Amino acid sequence: MLAVVILKGLNLLCEAEDKSYIKRTGSAHGWDVLFYIFSFLKGIMLFTLIVLIGTGWSFLKPYLQGKEKKVLMTVIPLQVVANIAQVVVDENGPFGQDEIAWKQVFLLVDVVCCCAVLFPIVWSIKNLREAARTNGKAAVNLMKLTLFRQYYIVVICYIYFTRVVVFALETITSYKYLWTSVVAAELATLAFYIFTGYKFMPEAHNPYFAIDDEEEEAAAEALKLDDEFEL
Repeated sequence: MLAVVILKGLNLLCEAEDKSYIKRTGSAHGWDVLFYIFSFLKGIMLFTLIVLIGTGWSFLKPYLQGKEKKVLMTVIPLQVVANIAQVVVDENGPFGQDEIAWKQVFLLVDVVCCCAVLFPIVWSIKNLREAARTNGKAAVNLMKLTLFRQYYIVVICYIYFTRVVVFALETITSYKYLWTSVVAAELATLAFYIFTGYKFMPEAHNPYFAIDDEEEEAAAEALKLDDEFEL
């Protein structure tokens, strides 16, 4: 998470310097290269982070299963393609040749990546539900199950807002106020980073394992009611 935040900060710093330099001189003079490099690294790290958290790596288990590794190995190459498409779109300008086609490629690949990272979270939720019925640690598994459900909802909201709502703002907003869509996207990203870092931060005394008999019985009953509701 710290690596993602650092790369995001460097990415924004280089983008700001790039635009400032272009405004003063009319050319990027290398700042655009640094911007693309950090943007590429940030994108890969962010999706890798979501996949690792979604699989429960280091939180539920210290390893990745085969299907989870396949998701990771699918997302990373797709992010490479998405970043190449972004470079082509940005460098060609809004009226460049084949700009629309490359923009559609970027959006399609980005959406596929976003959908792919949701699968590990769903798998973890399913595994936690099954474990809660069999290993007798209902309270612990209920807390983890609740946490992963929350994270699943937050990831969906983040993806929807940054990919759909922000795009709609860019479409309907005049050029003078186009900066509002950028601010909205960055604020949503900041909120997502804070939520992820806070909910999954390492703790010396993990509250998930500090339970008593009453909590265990209440959690078992909650899981039973949850199963009946789904049926």
